[in-house]
This record gives sequence, structure tokens and C-alpha cells, in this order.
Amino acid sequence: MAKQTFTTGQVLTAAQVNSLQQTAMLGGDASVKTSSYTLVAADAGTSVAMNSTSATTITVNTGLFAAGDTVTIINQNTGACTITAGTATVNKASGASLTLSQYQGGVLDFTSSSAAIFFPFDVGAQLLSTRTVTATSDTFVLTDADNKLVVYSTTGTVTLTIPPNSSVAMTTGSVLNIIKTGATGTLSITQGAGVTISSAGATSTNPVITSAFKAASCIKVDTNTWYVIGGIA
Repeated sequence: MAKQTFTTGQVLTAAQVNSLQQTAMLGGDASVKTSSYTLVAADAGTSVAMNSTSATTITVNTGLFAAGDTVTIINQNTGACTITAGTATVNKASGASLTLSQYQGGVLDFTSSSAAIFFPFDVGAQLLSTRTVTATSDTFVLTDADNKLVVYSTTGTVTLTIPPNSSVAMTTGSVLNIIKTGATGTLSITQGAGVTISSAGATSTNPVITSAFKAASCIKVDTNTWYVIGGIA
């Protein structure tokens, strides 16, 4: 059941008491969404589950919740679900992510009508997954930040573009790991529109991996600012 308001002297029904107990245990009503969704006031005290194979967002706006309200968010399917600050502020601990992969979740705890803290559920250690690229050009996607190694197996020259935050909104602090396994050619890391890359490469803004089984990490340090470190030239 969504957040309820009671009056002095009101006698609660058994259903209301059971609902309050369930909400206190991070239960409450549950709703399932299949596309990007904006939270509404009635979501207070409930669980919102995303079920989509495509990338989605759950947007948080001001003026809907009060201090102490909570909303549990769970991602049920393979599409990454990102908790997005609309007009509200969404804070998190350093190292935590607002992007949820399948079966990840957490609780939004509102500290005021305009701000919340997201507390992700601890899912323990995660094994590294891979995305293999065989094309001659590639652009990072949102799920590449989800404990993934992007493997470039193409023989020949490959261009990797780091996209702007406006098109792929990865969380600041995301680390994307890449490796070239193709026997010949190079892997050139380029800036998308408005993106700034800094590296120790011969061209700081355009680092290159020049041989097979060299690897690098791309680190998002600001909205459109990235550092690239590792086996680059």
C-alpha cells in the first residue's frame, strides 16, 4: 500500500496495520514498469520494478515526497535501469552506481522534498563480463560501465568513440575496461561531441592501442571528461 495519512483517534483496520508492517520491512505495494518512468507521490512506501530488455530510466522530481519517505527500486530484466535526478537531487556513496543491471536494486531514502539518497543492495562480488566487438567502429554503451571488459577482436584499424553524457549518461566515476585482441591494426580512442579525453598518449586527446593484448581503462571524471590510462601510445 502506498503512503497513508491518518488522523488522531482513527481506528486502523487489520489491512492497514498489515500494510504498515510490510512497508516497514521494505515491502508495500509493488508495481512493474516496462519503459522509462517518472516517480509519483503514490510510489512512497512501495516497490517499483523495471522489466525491460532496453535501457530505461527512473526519474526523481521535487515536491512529491517528504523527508523519511522511501521507494524501493529493482531491475528485473536485462536492460540497464538508471535512476536519474530530474528536478530533485539524488545522492549516493562514492563508488555506488545509479545504474542497475539485471536483479540489482536499492532504496531511495528521501531527506527532504527535493533530495534523496540511494542505498544500493549489496550484491557481493561480481564476475567480469565481456562485450566483443568485431566491427571497425564502436561507441560505448551504458552497460559497458557494468563491470565489463570490451574486447576488440577486429583485425585492422578500429575507432572507439567515447560518447557525450547527453547521449549515454554514465555515472561519474565509471571505469570502462578495453582490450585489443586483433592481431594487426590499431584501436583509436576518440572524443565524441563535447567530450574531452586526457591521456599520456602521443596525442593526449586521441590515445591509441597499437598491438594485440594491450589494454586500457577509460575513467569518467566529470560530465564529459575522461582519463584514459594503460597500454596506450
